Amino acid sequence: MISPDHRLSSGLKAAWGIGSVGTVTVLTVNSLLLLFFMTSVLGLAPALAGGLLFGAKLIDAIFAPLLGGISDSWQGRMGRRAPFLFAGAFVSGAGVAMIFNPPAAFDAMLPVWLMISLVTIAVGYTLFNVPYLAMPAEMTDMPAERTSIMSWRIIFVSVGGLITGIVPQLVTKLGGGRTGYGIAGFVLAAVVIIAMLSAFAAALRTRQVASGAQAGGFKRYLVVLQNRPFMLIIAAKVCQLVGLASLTASVLFLMKNVLLQPDSTVGFYVVAATIATISTMPLWVWLGKRFSKRSLYIAACLLFACLTSSWLLAGANEPLPLILLRGFCSGAFSGGLLLMGQSLLPDAIDADCKRSGVRREGVYAGAYSFVEKASMAFGPLLIGLILQAFHFKPSLGKAVAQPAEALTGIYIGVSIVPAILYAVSIIPLLYFRLDADEPALTPARAAGGTAAASPAAAE
Repeated sequence: MISPDHRLSSGLKAAWGIGSVGTVTVLTVNSLLLLFFMTSVLGLAPALAGGLLFGAKLIDAIFAPLLGGISDSWQGRMGRRAPFLFAGAFVSGAGVAMIFNPPAAFDAMLPVWLMISLVTIAVGYTLFNVPYLAMPAEMTDMPAERTSIMSWRIIFVSVGGLITGIVPQLVTKLGGGRTGYGIAGFVLAAVVIIAMLSAFAAALRTRQVASGAQAGGFKRYLVVLQNRPFMLIIAAKVCQLVGLASLTASVLFLMKNVLLQPDSTVGFYVVAATIATISTMPLWVWLGKRFSKRSLYIAACLLFACLTSSWLLAGANEPLPLILLRGFCSGAFSGGLLLMGQSLLPDAIDADCKRSGVRREGVYAGAYSFVEKASMAFGPLLIGLILQAFHFKPSLGKAVAQPAEALTGIYIGVSIVPAILYAVSIIPLLYFRLDADEPALTPARAAGGTAAASPAAAE
């Protein structure tokens, strides 16, 4: 499966990448579906629903860095990562099934059931995602090959987004309300488990690397603060993830309450975005081999910020072709954002390994997971507070006319907040420097007298 120069087979990359169908399903359930489900189906106040989402994620965020250190030091016949992937698959699936199927007996204590379900989802996601994110940096020593690995991940991220994006339409076909969401919850749980087990199978076939001597106690976690390139990416990611969570938490409210679109429009929008991401991925990979990934990352941020700003021009009965065009552009730009950002992360992690001789990918993955969880949790909380402040009316599965100020709150969440945050995320990227980010020279350019280090020798 692995050649002497650390090139990986397409089958192994695909099997690993399929795991992202599971992770993005869990993330999208949290960011796209749950705030709407809790307020418009279960009848919770927006601020309470957002607070539950934030609280569960924050509790689990503390667990993520600890798990990263544990997986780095783990010893067993299945390697450092596979056992956690296996456990995470089933815990995540159980949590997804629980959240959409609160028993009637718990209606008097509905927030308690929801909180238990959310923590179950979060713990399962961490068990899987922390070792999963640690793997690319140790699967190969070639930065270009890591970009290829991540391209497979982004493709399956799009597939996962497509599956979750058609859930509102599926719920309608299943009868709507709690019954429709309950059946959909079991379907999504099965998707999560199957996808994550694919990555588990891939982990059993990848190379196993020794961790080296690890610092004791909390010292092992403080090393991330000394890795400047990694911290700059993290600073950019905080802005982007909060912006993304704000956008995804608001888009269902936008479609139903502002654009007055049927459930099928959400599915069409996600299909357009998925087609764009998959079809443009070879272009992004090609560009990543010829230009600085940092520069491409910045360009994608600017394009995405402009796109989210365009929702301010949308109104009731927006033409479907225009909505689909936004979806297509969203998929194309977010594909570049994800690929370049996710490709630079293992490069920055590997830079630490080359300097220190210690493999601590799990610690870095745990730190990133902490940031991801806290940021993605803050988005729904922020939107819940905005909707509450602008007098959004919750309901029990029935359409409710919203006041004009509530529509203003939706516009703020879906357009203004993400556009500003994506633009701000460019600032730390302007200071990012990493030799591995520079594309390798072709023989013709090298013969012309331009010197450059090979990707394998970077750092």
